[in-house]
Amino acid sequence: MSLPEHTTDVDEDLSPSAKYVVFVLEDADESLSRRKLQNRTGLSERTVDRALDQLESKRIAERVRDTKDLRCVRVRLFDRNS
Repeated sequence: MSLPEHTTDVDEDLSPSAKYVVFVLEDADESLSRRKLQNRTGLSERTVDRALDQLESKRIAERVRDTKDLRCVRVRLFDRNS
């Protein structure tokens, strides 16, 4: 799994799967459901959860409940420019 050049500004301490999740979220230009994120990355559920744990701890991304369907968890990136 190779990452495009524009993802190199992400924290170097992140796992490759966490960096890949950031790339997929950047490419999406919107929040994604956890299931869609899993499908787009091809990563296992557990790997996505571990990647999201890392990203949340570094305040790069967050998981939020969908306001229209509380069963759904959406993932979005924090704005790095603020």
